[in-house]
Amino acid sequence: MKTRSRKILKWTGAVLGIIVLIVGSLGIYIWYNMPRPHGKKPELQTELFKKPEAEFPVNGIYIFKSATELAELIRTKKATSVDITQEFINFIKNNNYKTNAFVWLFENEALEAARKADEKVARGEKLGSLHGVPVCIKEQFWIKGKYSNVNAVQFQSFIAPQNAAIVDAWINEGAIILGTTNIPNMLIDLQTFGDLYPRGNNPYDTSYTCGGSTGGGAAAVASGFCPLALGGDMGGSIRVPSAFCGLYGLKPTENTMESYGTFPDLSSDKTYVTMAVTGPIARTIEDIDLSWKALIKPWYENQKWRSADSGKELGQYKVAYLEEWHYGKHKIPISASLKEKMDKLITNLINNGVSVKNTEPANFEAMRQLHWLQTVYMVFNKEPWIIRQLIKMDYKNATAKTNMDLSEGVERIGDLSKNQYKDIRYRRDTLSEAMEKFFTNFDFLILPVTPGPAIKHNPDHNTITLDDKSILYWDYFNYPMCFNLTGHPALTVPLGLDKNGLPLAIQIVGPLYSEPQLIQFAKLIEHLHEGYSKP
Repeated sequence: MKTRSRKILKWTGAVLGIIVLIVGSLGIYIWYNMPRPHGKKPELQTELFKKPEAEFPVNGIYIFKSATELAELIRTKKATSVDITQEFINFIKNNNYKTNAFVWLFENEALEAARKADEKVARGEKLGSLHGVPVCIKEQFWIKGKYSNVNAVQFQSFIAPQNAAIVDAWINEGAIILGTTNIPNMLIDLQTFGDLYPRGNNPYDTSYTCGGSTGGGAAAVASGFCPLALGGDMGGSIRVPSAFCGLYGLKPTENTMESYGTFPDLSSDKTYVTMAVTGPIARTIEDIDLSWKALIKPWYENQKWRSADSGKELGQYKVAYLEEWHYGKHKIPISASLKEKMDKLITNLINNGVSVKNTEPANFEAMRQLHWLQTVYMVFNKEPWIIRQLIKMDYKNATAKTNMDLSEGVERIGDLSKNQYKDIRYRRDTLSEAMEKFFTNFDFLILPVTPGPAIKHNPDHNTITLDDKSILYWDYFNYPMCFNLTGHPALTVPLGLDKNGLPLAIQIVGPLYSEPQLIQFAKLIEHLHEGYSKP
């Protein structure tokens, strides 16, 4: 073989060897950084997810009573926390298999806490506002010694080292923790399904989703398993399940409560922590009032709240409302049934002297786009660079399931620039200030949570059919995300059922720190709509 040929072969072999080495090293690097199961998979409480051979005794005395009623019964010694808690536990055991609302039931701990609560009543000690009342907690929030694996194999063995601050807020007011409720994988969906727990179903029709990510909590409250659920909301995760399950759900003003003790663990690096809040889900507005005050109590004095005026009558309110959201060449159509319910509510408001204007706040499209961009920083900032490139490719496909242009956020997955983030926060503050300016002309804004009722289970995020219209999957959930971006409080209000027996709801959005006013207004209009209906 000629010298020249040998040299060519030698260099070709060397180059190929280097390529193989690089590709192999890259493959090993990717494999090393890929999420994988961590620790032992938890053994589920299988009795929660199958029909019992014989039903546990339930008298039905306390099921579907409000937290307000139960607290009063316990306080006045007309009922014991033990009897109430036992009845809820039995009712859950009899029925949880239908919705898979609870994923962990703390039977022994709950009954022991209830016994201590009754002893405290007997001794005549000072009682908290939720004393002896059974509640449920979203699996996202830490309860010391209990699983908090966010329905994901890579966290499947994680056990909380302490209580979340917000869980302690309810416990300090006397609440009895029955257990934790179902969530989607890594909290990243508005349905409830994942790696470890059975799919969460809607109590009104189990072929439909209960929503997400507080889907299990909403299903539990709607089913009568407990009067209150603690939920989290970063893009509608309290309001969507509340709407799908016919409940009240409060997304509070951002940064009004402590965030430690929750997934993701936000206690160390809070550089990109934003938009995620904690709030209650309930069947009555009185229970929202009671549970929010209990939740916010440790931090209430830290904020300048917009106090409710107890003397203000309905005729003194000015309200904006929006039905179909128009952006660019697109609009989000709402169902005929939701439009009918909304029109009835608006008419009733007008008849009661409320000043009402049909108007759309500016910047909705920018709010939705920036919500996604902020989410990218919060969710993916700890992922290795190479993994983010793979995630970026995946989300290019995912964002095709909306008419909204989310390309800026997709591109930013690959390059989470801290310098760019300063500009993003400035843009966010500008949009929040614009929304505050909107509220100088109105007390509240009424608009849909979603364009219609709960959707059928849709794990592939296929196009949704609403009446005779087609809606891309993520366009069904555009409405609530905007107010996570601006930080404004929003309250889901149930409007009854459609002709198919599925709940319908709206959300009422208020100025920053206006939770007391929102709750008061919801109480004033309670008689103007149908509210919660039992499944």
